[in-house]
Amino acid sequence: MEQFRQSIAEVWPELADRVNELQDWKQVSVLSVESSRLPCWYRRGLLLIGDAAHVMSPVGGVGINYAIQDAVVTANVLGGKLAYGIVQLRDLATVQRLREWPTRFIQAYQGLLQKNVFVSVFNSDQPFTVPLWTKLMLRIPFIRDIPGRIIALGFRPVHLKEP
Repeated sequence: MEQFRQSIAEVWPELADRVNELQDWKQVSVLSVESSRLPCWYRRGLLLIGDAAHVMSPVGGVGINYAIQDAVVTANVLGGKLAYGIVQLRDLATVQRLREWPTRFIQAYQGLLQKNVFVSVFNSDQPFTVPLWTKLMLRIPFIRDIPGRIIALGFRPVHLKEP
């Protein structure tokens, strides 16, 4: 445990004054990084959305955004029909159809980032520095806003007729 505390203090010096709070391995957990999705998100009487239907990698921190987008689309597609008790299997399939492509896209993008950027950073013993081209790109509003626009592409409000 002492070696672990020292490692944390070396990697994150700002935590050095707090590492002694770790007294037992039960206080430590490992985040399992996964990205997956079910082939079918629904059955009669059941619809899975968010992490229940598709687990997002923490890369980019978009998981909560996609869960909320799933919920909004679900409410738009099923809201009126639920009120009348006339939800059909095809309505559940519509939710998956509207949300699956954006989910597949962002998961693929996260996988590329993880494989091509983060793995090389984590496998290096050199301190991480942001490349100059990245710093410059972040100063150009249109380019800086591209990741947010990609995330927003996954969300198109659905306006369906009431039953």
